Amino acid sequence: MIKKIIIGAALLIIAGLALFGPYSLIREFNEEAALKDFISSDNTFKGLEVTNIDYRGSETYFIQTQKEGKMTNFILMRHHTSVMNGHWKVFLNKNQSKNIFNIV
Repeated sequence: MIKKIIIGAALLIIAGLALFGPYSLIREFNEEAALKDFISSDNTFKGLEVTNIDYRGSETYFIQTQKEGKMTNFILMRHHTSVMNGHWKVFLNKNQSKNIFNIV
């Protein structure tokens, strides 16, 4: 009986860490929610209205924003430095006539 309680407690601790720990499985499986969370907290997108989010593959997103009728394009890439550390890199299209993106 005590063995079952210990196994059950260990499973609850592992499940809690997997869902709410530093390597959150919720964010891993719900990438779009993590992306929207990053967009709302990053200073690059302050004051800009996101009009389109397009997944381009391999954790890369094409984002169109608008401010006062002017469209701005961004590329967001998820960069993993280790298993538990993923960071977003933001690239801005400064020249709308050419598809040249500069890192922000």
